[in-house]
Amino acid sequence: MISTAKLTQHVQAPLLGVAVALLILATSWLVGLPSALGFSRPMSIPVAIVIGALLGRWLLKPMIALAVVMMIAAAVGIWSPIVPRLAQPFVRNDRVDLERVDAVFVFSGSVNSAGLLTGEVIDRLLTGIALRARRPALPLLVSIVRVDQRIGSASSVTDQQSLIAMVPASGPVEWIDSVYSTRDEAVRLSRRAFQQRWKRVAVVTSPMHSRRACATVEGMGLAVTCVVAPWRPAAWPARSAGDRILVMQRLVYETLAWAQYRVSGWATWA
Repeated sequence: MISTAKLTQHVQAPLLGVAVALLILATSWLVGLPSALGFSRPMSIPVAIVIGALLGRWLLKPMIALAVVMMIAAAVGIWSPIVPRLAQPFVRNDRVDLERVDAVFVFSGSVNSAGLLTGEVIDRLLTGIALRARRPALPLLVSIVRVDQRIGSASSVTDQQSLIAMVPASGPVEWIDSVYSTRDEAVRLSRRAFQQRWKRVAVVTSPMHSRRACATVEGMGLAVTCVVAPWRPAAWPARSAGDRILVMQRLVYETLAWAQYRVSGWATWA
């Protein structure tokens, strides 16, 4: 017969494991780790519960130690200036000489389920439009983002066209379709550039995406002038704790993305 003490021990350990696992998950959300790894946020909760229940009995102390380390790292990132300093090298903003540029390329990003651009992508496109307005004959290249087919068939093109139409310009607008990553956009841009015999393109994107995006395009054999768009999700450079949380999330994402791109040979840090 199982004693009450042993039964309590068998029940408490998995429950404590679940609690610690959820604490680790919440902290990882705070620093942006699940999105950087491509995990679905709703699915991560039941996965954390199952893992915590299974590991709680044998690995509870290591799990607690991991949670403490992650919380300390997150606190340091939020309340100290270290995150903006670590983030600064990811930003590349070149001097712009439009006379040397053959085209302006705007990196796209996420859209909502109706195909409308998110704020960060709007900033990129508006910056590209303003840049092209200084030399209207330049081609403006824009990537089309399509909504997941499971939730609809909308794309970003209608919203992009409406924003571009606000600023009359004589230069052509060219579209790059079927893009799912920075690498996809760089490959399709390079193909268009080689067809048109372009030598240098102005690449417009968000601050912390700039070094990787421009390096990926350069890896395709094109000369690049890197142009940083305003970043409205947080002040840049970060000034408040809220700003530092968002910058920390982007720093985690770009660090992992750079690791993938360098290992794959798609981009070189210069």
